[in-house]
Formats: sequence, C-alpha cells, structure tokens
Amino acid sequence: MLELNHEKILKLSYHDYYNKVLGGWLGKSLGGVIGAPFENHKQYNHRTMDNIWPEALAPNDDLDIQVVWLEALQERGLYLSSADLTEFWQDRCWYNFCEYGIFLNNVQRGIAAPLSGTWNNDFFVESEGCPIRSEIWGFICPGNPQLAAEYAKLDGQLDHGGISVEIEQFLSAAAAQAFVTDDLAEILQAGLSVIPSASPAALAVAEVRQICDQYPDAYDAWRILIRRYGDRDASKAITNHVIVLMALFLGESNFKKTMTICVNSGWDTDCTAATAGALLGVMHGTKIMPEDWMKKLGDNLICNVEVKHKTAPIVDFAKETCFLGVEMTAEKNKGIEILAAPAVVVRKRPAPKISIGVEYPQEPVLWRQRSTPVKFVVNNPTSIKFSGKLHIEAPANIKCDTPMSTLEIKSGAQQSVELNFHRRNPEDWLPDKNLFKVSIISEESAAVANAVFGLAGARQWQIYGPYWDMWDKTKNEICPYQNEDICCNPSAIGYNDYYNHHIRPYHPYLNETELLEKDIPEELPLELEWGKDLITEKEFGGFNGQACYYLVRTIRSAGLIGLAKMVIGRSGPCQIWLDGKLIANYDNMRGWAPDESIDCTLTGKAQRLVVKFIRLTDTMSFSVSFAQSDNSPRKQGISYFLDCLEDLPNRMLPICSPGVNNLNMTNKAEITKKCTNRQVPVYNIKKDAEHKVPVI
Repeated sequence: MLELNHEKILKLSYHDYYNKVLGGWLGKSLGGVIGAPFENHKQYNHRTMDNIWPEALAPNDDLDIQVVWLEALQERGLYLSSADLTEFWQDRCWYNFCEYGIFLNNVQRGIAAPLSGTWNNDFFVESEGCPIRSEIWGFICPGNPQLAAEYAKLDGQLDHGGISVEIEQFLSAAAAQAFVTDDLAEILQAGLSVIPSASPAALAVAEVRQICDQYPDAYDAWRILIRRYGDRDASKAITNHVIVLMALFLGESNFKKTMTICVNSGWDTDCTAATAGALLGVMHGTKIMPEDWMKKLGDNLICNVEVKHKTAPIVDFAKETCFLGVEMTAEKNKGIEILAAPAVVVRKRPAPKISIGVEYPQEPVLWRQRSTPVKFVVNNPTSIKFSGKLHIEAPANIKCDTPMSTLEIKSGAQQSVELNFHRRNPEDWLPDKNLFKVSIISEESAAVANAVFGLAGARQWQIYGPYWDMWDKTKNEICPYQNEDICCNPSAIGYNDYYNHHIRPYHPYLNETELLEKDIPEELPLELEWGKDLITEKEFGGFNGQACYYLVRTIRSAGLIGLAKMVIGRSGPCQIWLDGKLIANYDNMRGWAPDESIDCTLTGKAQRLVVKFIRLTDTMSFSVSFAQSDNSPRKQGISYFLDCLEDLPNRMLPICSPGVNNLNMTNKAEITKKCTNRQVPVYNIKKDAEHKVPVI
C-alpha cells in the first residue's frame, strides 16, 4: 500500500487513498448518526452494539460544516484565508447559535478571526464545535500532519481558541498520518507533534493510555476519566477529547465496539463517535465498516445546510475530496506521491499583492470617553517598493487622530501604523456595531487594498450595592448581638456571623419602585463601562461575600423592533425588569452559562433594564445579550445574537474603572447632602429584663 523511495518521498496508491477517504467519511457519518440521540446525556449509558442504532437518521453539524469547507476549497483554491472561510459560512451555513452565533456576531461587528473566536466568547471558547470538523484538513493532506494542522488552525480560530483549536489541529494531523500507517501510537504521535507539549490536550494522551491499561473495562476507565476531566458543559472539548482517546484505546480497532464506548460515555456523543469513527475509517479503510450499519446509513450525505452537495452520494463526495488531495500533493504537499491518480487542475498560488491586517493592542471596544488603539499592518509581498497612503473612513460619530498616514514599504517588508479612535460626543447613544473602512491608496490615487474592521460598543452599567444583612433577619427582627440591651461579639452568644453574613432575595434593599423608573444618585452607584456581556465579581468593586446588587442599563434597538429574546447567564438568583415590568424571576443557584432565554419586546426607544442579582458565594457571574425571537425568520449567515443595540451613557456620574471611586469632589458633596437627608427606618426595640444577656 505504502512505499518509501530513495528520495524519502512517500508513495500511496490512489486506490488506497480513495478507500481511506471513503472510509473516513463513512465513519464520520455513521458515528454522527449513532451518537446523535445520546448527545448531552452526561452519564454512562450501558448500551450494547445491538441496541444503539437510532430509529431515524439526522443531519449533523460535524459533517455539514466540512461540506461547506470542501466547496470553499473547490471554488477558492488551496490558498484559503480566514476571510474565505467566513464568507462561505455566511453564504452556505445557517448555524448561528452558541459559538457559531458569537463568531458571526463578531464578524458582523467587524471583529475578524482570530479574535472572532475568542472575543466575548467566554463560555464556548474551548468547546467541541471546531474539533468536530478536523477531518477534511487531514483528508486533503495525506501524510503531512503539519500542513493539515495549519488548515485546522485557520478553521478553528473562526469561532474558538485555546484547547479547542489545539484539539482540532491534533485530530487533523492524526488523520493525515493515518494515510501512511495504521499504528495508533504513531498516529497519535503525529497529533502531538503539532500542538504544545504542555497543552492539556497533549498531556491527556499518555494519561488516558495509562488509565486504559490499568482499567480495561470501559465503565471503570470512564469513571476515572470523568473524575479527572468531567465538566458540567457537555460540549467541553477536553472532556470529549479524552472520551475519543479512551474509545480508540479500548475499542481495539473494532468499529462497533468503539462506537458503543463513545455512546455509553455520554457528553457530546455525536461528536465523539463521529471523530473516532472517522479516524478508524482512515486507518483501516472501508473494510472496517459494519455491513448492517452501512445498509441502514444509505448512500447519500444527510446535510442540513444549503450546499451543492446536500444529498450527494458519499462515494462522489469522497472522490471530490481525493481530487483536492491530489491537487494538494502537486502544489503544497510534495512529500508524498499518489500513484495512478486521476489528472486534476492544479491551481497555483495567487500573485502576491498588498494586504492589510488589523490588530487590537487592547480590547476591540469603543468606549464612551477614552480612546481605542487599532494597529494596521500593511504587507508588501511584491517585488517592488510601495509608496502611498493609509486612509481611514469612520462613522460620523467617531474620529480618528490621523485619518491619513504615509506608507513607504520595501519589497518583502511590512509597515505598522497604530491609530487611536474616539467618540465625538460621549453623551450620545453608543452603538454596539461600529464599522470602519481602511484603504491603501497608491501615489496615483488608486485603491490597492481595502478592509473593513470594527469596534464593539461598550456596555454602560450602573451597579448599586453591595447590600447585605449583618444577621439573619428571617429569624431575628432585631440584631441579637447589638440592641438596646446588648452589644457583644456574635460568638459570645453563639452566632457565627463574623465569617459570613445574610441575604434576603426578595427584600428591597433600596427603593425598587423608584429604581425601575429613574436613577437614585444618593445610593452612590458604581458606573461600570464594560466591553463584554459577561460580568463577574471582579467588576463589581472588590467586595467579597454574600450580597445583593442592582444592575441598571438603558438601551434601545436601532434595528430589530418587536419580539426578541434576552439571553441570560447567571450563577445565582436574580429578578429582571424591562421598562418597569418583571420579565424573569430566578430563585436558584447554577453554573454560569448563557442559556436561559426570556421573551421581550424591543421598541426602538429608550428602554430601562434593571437586574436584581443575589450573590450567595464569593464568586458571581452574570451576562445578558439579546437575540432573535424563535419566531423570527432564519437568515442565512446572520447571527442569532443581535448587533443593533445601543447604550445610553449615564449622565449622573463620571465613568471610571471597576473598583475605583467614581465620585469627583464636586458632585460628592451634593450626593452626601442627599444621603444625609434620607429617611432611615429606626427599629423600636423593647427591653426584656428577664432575658438580658451579659455584655462580654
């Protein structure tokens, strides 16, 4: 099957190459179909090989997105950019939720890859959404793990970062190596060669191998691994990575056994089964596929995206993948020769041209008053010196300190220009979406290159609090260790309030009726200007412990008007009001995830959002974003999350960084006067001579 000639060039017959690619796509399809009904079941399922086949076949994003990538390769060539992949996603892939939706939302706001995969993506940044689409890069780069991993990184950074991208690189490299060996250890070593040795994804390989050697029973090994790598998020990439490894080690190249281990292990089962199935298919070709399952699968792709190959025969899809692989060996993967390959058109590298890269030295956020730096990197890969200008076109409400900059770039060199952007009027509405155009103009005034970039608008919050009860007021109307009869250390009379205090979730710690309508300056709120949707205890001023906070924000929708959804993430109880109406009341604690949706109506006018958040532990997390209603028509390539919101900066107080006193001396005196005149309730405490406690 595989030969090595005297020039160290690997040789692979086209017959075997095609058989392995077909085996890989069949394994991917079978695994996705089998695992789908058990997706997100976080338990050991104890299924057998005879009862895991589903009643119906379902499409799967694991395969769908790779069909989009194949068409991108066919139509754009082998020298793809992240912009190419983004455009094809927008054109042919409707997936617009979770990390996919955050990626599209960032792109719509001008924040491109690689930042599109990490910015404002705190929950999904290291999830399973990109490792599941690793195979195509290995399939078109047979025998070349490094090249496959380069493509995988380009892909993964669209909507992920960190371990997720590393695992996609690992899997793509492993798939590439599986064309030249069926030794699992060698295949996994190829995966390890393309990621940092200290990465948890890399360290897990040896650990899982050791656990499987020590615990050959799948259920026992699973319990040890979940104890070590389990996560409440079923789509966490590292958890599913170790499940795939365990299934490969214990499955012993038995396809049905491997699939059963994946299904029984739970978590993102359609992904784990599809990933393991694809790798087995490349390692062993179609001979490993169970005939009974193959008959049930059918002959055609099952896609849920609008692609040309939506119902294409799998054998044709495999052939077209192979044609790209043959082209790759002629153009970029010259360390392997595919023998008796069909003739294909080999598309050469496009002619070099001037290009613009956009980088963000700080956060990609437009602030109310402070400036935002943006760095422009102009590359000149041509053979001649370039002279010209860099020109910025900004929205009317934003100014650039130097909208026109001179460029002098030698052949093969680059020049960086860092510019600052400011709001013209800090008191105006601050849009979430702020798009700019940057152009490279030659000395002859011809546009040489253009790019669009963006800055997200900062969220404008007021934070009231913290508020708390020193003692448990649900049990004692008056303080048991400070009243008219006693003042002592709580421990002297059996209370332990020195380490904790108390919160009543439904107690109004300020005038809530007033707050729903207007600001209460005498409460000295912290004004928090924040770039992301997620706010944690670090941004609430530094206080540690149980507390009640009120969060206030004034918004309006400059786009969608009508029914929408408010997507909430929270770690504790909270109540939410919009325009004075209570729209949500959560009374439990949970792990933070942006996954609870509330129906709301956007009016296009100023709307007051008030959140009462109950912090019951030392840590807290809260997030809010706005999304399309379930009744909204699905738009191809448009994020589920809205980009048309605007924030109204607060005029009551000057802005500041979190944790810093946000009062200047002028208004501090005025507010202090208001506080002095407030009506403070006074408890009428009756003395009880018979139950006096000695003062300690």
